[in-house]
Amino acid sequence: MRSREKAVARVLLIHALFFLAFWLTNGPYQSTLNAFLMGKTGLRTNFMLVFLLFAGLEAGWSAVRLILRRMGRRTGPVWPFNAAAALFLLFFYASFAVLFRSNPAQLYRLGQLMLYFRIIFDAGILLFLAWLLGRQVRGKPPGRSAWMAAGLLALWLVPVFRTPANVYRGPLPEKPRLFAHRGASTQAPENTLAAMQAAADLGVYGLETDITVSRDGVLFLMHDATLGRTTNIAGVFPDRAGEPAESFTWDELSRLDAGSWYPGWSTPSGDPIPTLDAGLKLAADRGLHFLYDLRIPAEGHPYHDRAFDMVLQAIDAAGIAERAWILAGPDEIDRVWSILPDAVLAAGIGYTSAHPSPESLTAAGFRVVNSVYSLSIGEIEAYRQAGLWVNLWVVDEPWLYSRLWLAGVDSMTSNNVQDLITLPRPAFALPYDLYLLVWGGLGMAAAGVVVWSARYKPAPGKAGVRRRLFPPPQ
Repeated sequence: MRSREKAVARVLLIHALFFLAFWLTNGPYQSTLNAFLMGKTGLRTNFMLVFLLFAGLEAGWSAVRLILRRMGRRTGPVWPFNAAAALFLLFFYASFAVLFRSNPAQLYRLGQLMLYFRIIFDAGILLFLAWLLGRQVRGKPPGRSAWMAAGLLALWLVPVFRTPANVYRGPLPEKPRLFAHRGASTQAPENTLAAMQAAADLGVYGLETDITVSRDGVLFLMHDATLGRTTNIAGVFPDRAGEPAESFTWDELSRLDAGSWYPGWSTPSGDPIPTLDAGLKLAADRGLHFLYDLRIPAEGHPYHDRAFDMVLQAIDAAGIAERAWILAGPDEIDRVWSILPDAVLAAGIGYTSAHPSPESLTAAGFRVVNSVYSLSIGEIEAYRQAGLWVNLWVVDEPWLYSRLWLAGVDSMTSNNVQDLITLPRPAFALPYDLYLLVWGGLGMAAAGVVVWSARYKPAPGKAGVRRRLFPPPQ
């Protein structure tokens, strides 16, 4: 294999392994992306499984070609491999460009993943630099060697003061509460009473749901703009499967099953689309907090201008105003106060929203910040010091929940409440004293690597191929 062909195989292998590592450590978001792609294409396909298989095949093909050439065997024609490499690299950069552009929090997540597990990267860098230092000091004057050793020691000291994100000092913060995203949506069909009941049985702090208004003014629970992904509309109204959910009357909506689409789920009488009143009653009966997203119907809809007030009136009638978090803009606050004087105002911060100052929020009467999880540690601290409750969404991975636990976040919205609610302490977290012991041990290991690599000598006739710790006897 010529040097260019080797380079292509190595580049492809690195990209394919990165793709696999990113998505295999981001399992819960795979379902979200699958749902989005199914909604856009109308196909009930596990898109992420296809993508992962593609990346796995490319990684395997690259590795096999490198190994065969290393063994001196033929690797087959070059052009099919190069064509597949070009296709995968195009897919790789295009998919990540779209992902990070449409969901900037995923780029933030990647950075936080590296910071939370930084001790692994720090250890690898430290031991590699120690090996290089040992090679460099071999045969050098003692003074120069001392300066180089001092430089390595200074690098070792940096993580002592700038610790990884999984290291904490003092007592652990209180464990964050959990909102079940669309109910316990990994245990039952999302936005159904079954999912909400399952979440309540787990002991969550609150429920998060999505609200739409029907053509004749009934508020119901539905996330998507259309009904194709989460109901059996294709069988009941095949000619209307692509129409907006808000264009249906409640009589039509009540004929649909919102549970049969869910893998492995079966209810003899089916799972009807719940009304908002039914969801609020369940929250009230179980003493849960309630957080929601409202889809305002398009202009021309009979309830376009009334949907916001209708939700407030339903919350008031359910008697849970003190436990319902109302997402409202500055121009909606007066309308909220007029209907719900005891409302808990929540300021929503999305992927691209500006981050308002704590002072401006408290002055306007907000009591909760409901943000995507890309808030910085400094912003979290500033909001909490101003007396604001900080809730972040959507947090599914135990390590990410643990990082935000250590940051002092009050609550989080998650699809994975059944796993996060059972965590007794932050995953992979280290108290500072234990971290110092671990990092000190790695420092001693690095010193041993320096001595070992400084004394390692090439074997006669094998320079650059095999080395020995001591020179052969003369």
